[in-house]
Amino acid sequence: MALILALLENQSLRRQRVFRDRVQPLDILHDEELISRYRLPRHCIVELCETMSNDLQRPSMRSHALPVSTQVLVALRYYATGSMQRVAGDLHGISQPSVSRCVSAVSASLTRLASTYIKFPTDEATQRHVMNEFYKTAAFPNVLGCVDGTQIAILAPSSNEQVYVCRKGFHSLNVQAICDAKLRFMNIVAKYPGSAHDAFIWRNCAVHHHLQQHTTSGVQKWLLGDSGYPLSQFVMTPVTHPSSVAENNYNKKHSQTRNAIERAFGVLKMRFRCLHYTGGCLQSPPSSCTKIITACAVLHNICISNSVPAPEIDMAQLEVAADSSMEPACDDIHSCGTQTRRRLIDRFRASRTDAS
Repeated sequence: MALILALLENQSLRRQRVFRDRVQPLDILHDEELISRYRLPRHCIVELCETMSNDLQRPSMRSHALPVSTQVLVALRYYATGSMQRVAGDLHGISQPSVSRCVSAVSASLTRLASTYIKFPTDEATQRHVMNEFYKTAAFPNVLGCVDGTQIAILAPSSNEQVYVCRKGFHSLNVQAICDAKLRFMNIVAKYPGSAHDAFIWRNCAVHHHLQQHTTSGVQKWLLGDSGYPLSQFVMTPVTHPSSVAENNYNKKHSQTRNAIERAFGVLKMRFRCLHYTGGCLQSPPSSCTKIITACAVLHNICISNSVPAPEIDMAQLEVAADSSMEPACDDIHSCGTQTRRRLIDRFRASRTDAS
């Protein structure tokens, strides 16, 4: 009995907080090591800390408040590895709940900055530059971007769980993105559940509305999408059942050019393993997962702008990204998409099937 009373008395005592030594990787690691562990070189991490300081600076009278640099590094480590938060906490000398708060705060801050780093080209000069870069790939003209969707696995949510089950049978968010020829994201939509069709997400996104309102009788410009998207004046899709050399040439050049978005998804997931299937799934509510995905897209663009070496792409992952669409969408018979595609097919009629 005395032993039991002693144990109960010890449990009732308030445990004293223990502050572990917090390692500062920026002080001891060179750029190659930082990129390997955090995906960004020192100057990019420092710039991020400065940019997000107002969001992350904590108004606390305590002497052990987490500095901005620690919050950013902890979140970057989580994005890069997708490992359990406790592991990231042990590495940086903080608790698992602190890691969770860091990831949440940094993701929210990067999401607020998304419009600065993820922009769809609207001015003529930028659009012309993007189209020229795509033309170098396979001589497909007037391409403003490539659009596709990919499934990001998440933990089963507590409400409306069934709508998050994708056709592959796991809980996910169906993430739509548009990229340029350099694999830079120009638009990303990460709020729809896994059961949402690619065509539905496309029809309800801002870029679709923008292209609808700014389609003119001048030089036509379009995005390239797979058969999960509706053919229209500003979205070119492959011919479902090609029956001529010209249609096969068109499909080949379309595939070679549209491959940019599949590679962009591949690089994104290999660079930030929290989004990759080998990392399990995002262990947060859907609203938080949306911010994490957007944050990783922002960081992906920062990496490209700063010429950070891309990781080697897992070809199996490219197949997942390419297979993200569902049943083919019906062509829009009220648009001139069919006529536009026919003119493009005629343009490739004389092309050799083995042309690059």
